[in-house]
Amino acid sequence: MSILSLRSVTRLLLTALAACCCLTANAQNFEGTLPVQSQNDPSLNVRVEQKLGNAIPLDTQFKDQTGASVTFGSLLNNKPTVVLPIFYRCKGVCSIETQDLIGTLAQMKQHVGQDFEVIFLSIDPQEGPALALDKFKTTLASSPNFKGTDVGWHFLTGTIDNIHRVTDALGFFFNYDAASDVVNHPSGLMFLSPDGKVSSYILAISYTPDQLSKNIDIAGANRVGEKSTDSFFGCIHTDPLTGKRSIVIQKFVSLAGLLTVIALVATIAALSIRSKRKAA
Repeated sequence: MSILSLRSVTRLLLTALAACCCLTANAQNFEGTLPVQSQNDPSLNVRVEQKLGNAIPLDTQFKDQTGASVTFGSLLNNKPTVVLPIFYRCKGVCSIETQDLIGTLAQMKQHVGQDFEVIFLSIDPQEGPALALDKFKTTLASSPNFKGTDVGWHFLTGTIDNIHRVTDALGFFFNYDAASDVVNHPSGLMFLSPDGKVSSYILAISYTPDQLSKNIDIAGANRVGEKSTDSFFGCIHTDPLTGKRSIVIQKFVSLAGLLTVIALVATIAALSIRSKRKAA
């Protein structure tokens, strides 16, 4: 087995481990966060519909992390833009997406604010600028490359109507239950051209520098990329008092994730032993 293959297996292990930890933590806390690995969930209308070439309503109003009122279009600054719809209080897939995105951006030759913009869009209308500012600070502080920087980073909050104006145009369909303050959502990374049109998607919770660079270059050239493969996670929340079946399913998925990690560890160990034997 080549070194490249070994690295690929290692990356898969880390992704599976992160997902497993997320699921296990949620199961223990009985938050009812269930991973979605289907592009469509008709009962909840949770899905990503890839609307390549679609125009985003650039006049939509939001608040940024400083509390300033901004339009979505004013944040593009004639640059390609990476958009990640999440909510800042999410402890599940949103956190994994955010951490992996920050880690990957730190490895790239292109620079945030200079070559492209990054927009984190809260899909929870109960979240405001104070929470966005806290997320901004903690997110950038997690990487030495971004400490003390603020240009090109936008953490937005807004009304549910304005959030839906943008997410519907992006093809990112989620639902929000105001009574219980619960958000059910898919996951996905979107790339916009400088004129505010959807260029491409990455439907995953783990990214590589080459993937991001390629999609940013395509968006920067005002071109439309190819459709992303249908493979991603999402968070569906259920009431622990009435959602017993979902919690049981979640625990099963957590166990399956743990078994996957064990299998991958065994595979890496076997490959390492084989490589040493060949070297000898």
